[in-house]
Amino acid sequence: MTHAVTSDVQKAAPATGEFRRSWPTLIFSTIGAGVGLSSLGYILGTLVVPLQTEFGWGRGEINLASLVSSLGLAAALPFVGRFLDRFGVKRVVMVSVPLFVIAMILLSTLTSSLATFLSFYAVAGILGAGTSAVTYSKAVVEKFDRRRGIALGIVAGGLGAAGLVLPPLMGVVIADSGWRAAYLVMALLAALPFVLVFFARLTPPSAVAAVDRSTLPGLTLRLAIRRREFWSLCVVFFLLGWALLTMIPHFVPLLIDSGVDPVQAAFLSSLVGAGTVIARPVIGWLFDRFYATYVAVPLFLAAALGCLLLLWAGPGAAPLTALLIGIGFGAEIDLMSYLSSRYFGPRAFGALYSLVYSVFMIGSAFGPVFAGFAFDGTGSYTIPLILAAVMMGVAAVILLTLPRFSRADVR
Repeated sequence: MTHAVTSDVQKAAPATGEFRRSWPTLIFSTIGAGVGLSSLGYILGTLVVPLQTEFGWGRGEINLASLVSSLGLAAALPFVGRFLDRFGVKRVVMVSVPLFVIAMILLSTLTSSLATFLSFYAVAGILGAGTSAVTYSKAVVEKFDRRRGIALGIVAGGLGAAGLVLPPLMGVVIADSGWRAAYLVMALLAALPFVLVFFARLTPPSAVAAVDRSTLPGLTLRLAIRRREFWSLCVVFFLLGWALLTMIPHFVPLLIDSGVDPVQAAFLSSLVGAGTVIARPVIGWLFDRFYATYVAVPLFLAAALGCLLLLWAGPGAAPLTALLIGIGFGAEIDLMSYLSSRYFGPRAFGALYSLVYSVFMIGSAFGPVFAGFAFDGTGSYTIPLILAAVMMGVAAVILLTLPRFSRADVR
């Protein structure tokens, strides 16, 4: 049974009208998601070997950056979610984007030790929380109902495009100008949403402040955290975050260890983004027409198979594995925002989705770090790959046990 009932105005509007009215919001959100905090996960893999070479850090130590930034994000997101519900997307973006840009500049100019490197990543996670997918999903959920699935899929495709474009771009930048230049390029890209926000046709802050949220449909925060659906989603996306993010920052060093040229390894890694870019809009379109869980579960199982293929077949399976993981990652982000909107409704969507996303980020932080230390201890990625496959299988089973939300809301 669903607890999210959309407004009569939204339900009465033609589905095509949603895109006609709200395409600036969709473009803003797609680009913002691609160049926000989440992009750091895609570029870290290209930085591992250069950082090892300059500072002598281990791969587990370098991947602590993912851990501290994700924990910083997880700590900040519940506050960001409440700010989004209270003040709106525009105000959050106008504060958070400049702070995130500053964090990128600090990483480029002041990193001199592992302590400073990790500190700046933690700062980026906290100050850049408003540049995460939670903010841009909130903007889309406010504008789309009948085509919410494909709209969220397009926005999530921004993350996939980052995975497709950023690794080879940073590989070229690093080869030409060094790893510090990569963070300066990221700072320039991260500033784009600050310009686009003025053209995005977002709900005005005055209108957000005027809304009595107690009159909106959906669950309150207090009621939602008492329900099984909320905790099931938290467990599922913790497992999927750990499993699917485990190998993304390790893909490039794994291939380099196998004798692949670093620039070629970066291009192969970008296939994760290719799979995501292709999958997310298609998956979102399917969510609007079929029961979302039944669409996503087979894709997670395929991604689990991809991890095992990388283990059994080695680098020769890297292109297929990258595509399967990318497709699974595409289904994951889509499903997280989509199910949150359908089970929770708009009343406290920012706060509730931010909590689910925080748990997802904690899982995605520990997965790569565990894989890095497992490699440092054993000299291989066997244990992390097997664990990731098992986690995706468990998450699929839990998803299949969730109660169905009403088909009437999937429009």
